[in-house]
Amino acid sequence: MSYKDNMPKTMDELKALSFDERVRLWAKYSQYPFKRQLRSLWYYIQCDRLNLRIEHKYLVKIRKYKDNPEQCLDHACPNKYNFVPGTILTRYFKGIKYTILVNDDGSFSYNGDKYSTLSAVATKIAGMKMSGNFFFGINKRKKHDD
Repeated sequence: MSYKDNMPKTMDELKALSFDERVRLWAKYSQYPFKRQLRSLWYYIQCDRLNLRIEHKYLVKIRKYKDNPEQCLDHACPNKYNFVPGTILTRYFKGIKYTILVNDDGSFSYNGDKYSTLSAVATKIAGMKMSGNFFFGINKRKKHDD
């Protein structure tokens, strides 16, 4: 019988374990002290059961936001372009004028189709994968006054 057979099979089983048993399980996966991170512990158990490895970038995020998960949502930006709805973007490509409209929900309309990113529109127009910022000439760098 392997140690994986003794692992909790559901989140309810994990919740039913004593705090000391959870600490012991946590110690198998992390060098940091256990502070009631049930979701993270459940994630580690599931990855272990399926022989998956957690990528380092996700471990960094888990550690960064473990005490305040709402902060992670605050840093997420649903519309990275910050265009005002109704803005019209124009681009000439191979002698043809292309017009894109910014919708109220932050998406983009082109030829009656709706796209979630400028890169998707640029890819459609150019026929190959392309950065929307590059294609439409949007410079994201902030200008500093000297």
